[in-house]
Amino acid sequence: MKTFSILLTLLIACFSLQAQTSSVEDTIRMLEQKADKAVVEKDTTTLKKIWSPDFTVNSPFNTIEPGGKSTVDRPVITRLSYLKFERNIEKVLIKGDVVITMGNELVVEKGQNGGTGRTIKRRYTNIWMKQNNEWQVIARHANMICQ
Repeated sequence: MKTFSILLTLLIACFSLQAQTSSVEDTIRMLEQKADKAVVEKDTTTLKKIWSPDFTVNSPFNTIEPGGKSTVDRPVITRLSYLKFERNIEKVLIKGDVVITMGNELVVEKGQNGGTGRTIKRRYTNIWMKQNNEWQVIARHANMICQ
């Protein structure tokens, strides 16, 4: 009976941990979709919530965009415009208050007069951290996939 009780307790603990992990992963996946939409719509109010104030980006343009800049000063807001932003999350790694997402992205730039511009495929890694009880992206790396 004692062995059964210990086994049952361990089983319940495993299911509880799995439920917490699933909940965190679902939250991060939802936030990544929200961020994609906010980038396309240039919704800086949403991005200020999702991007940490010290959010640093190793960009696909071979530059490091340091943290500490205002959300509205970011190149993705000031210089780039997208018609479409699709992210395919291939892996989510959860390590306590840090979550790493990896995968590929497809963006379609706005062309002249708002029409369709070029389509860009990228690989990416986003690093999320729970800060003040909220998940925020603290760092990102993206690189273009050569044709």
